[in-house]
Amino acid sequence: MSEPDKTSRFVQLLVQHQDALLRFILPMVGNHSDAQDVLQDTATAMWKKFGNYDDAMPFFPWARQFARNEVLHFHRRSRKHAFLSEELLQTLLTESQDEEAIYEERKQALRECLLKLPESDRKLIQVRYAEQNQSIEELSRGTSFSANAFYKSLGRIRRVLMSCINRKVATHS
Repeated sequence: MSEPDKTSRFVQLLVQHQDALLRFILPMVGNHSDAQDVLQDTATAMWKKFGNYDDAMPFFPWARQFARNEVLHFHRRSRKHAFLSEELLQTLLTESQDEEAIYEERKQALRECLLKLPESDRKLIQVRYAEQNQSIEELSRGTSFSANAFYKSLGRIRRVLMSCINRKVATHS
């Protein structure tokens, strides 16, 4: 892979997974500013080893190992949280990995459940979440629903989605 292609692929993967990496790092370091610093250190470490990355493997688990190492490095350097023993950090990191796996499983289930919705319900969900900064009243103006009917329909659709997600996750466990 040429250097520009390698750089482009790395940036694409990093951008795609940076929010998940930040969610993994943040609980371990305690504040957003430190988490951003650790994420930056993680990206630097990943870039140095990106030539070893196997594109056939999922990126996030590979990247998470770098984040894990950088979190440990952060705590060794800063000693801000001396109460966090190495053992406790390892436990927190493991639990965070488990939570991320659950999050990813639920996100995949949501994608599948959305596809099972009737088209009209899917459109209501798209209208609602494409324009998150608009009120229900504003959103309902572009539909045939009153604000109250729009709100009730969204509630019903959310319950259907939650039930579907819970069933899917339960069958995978």
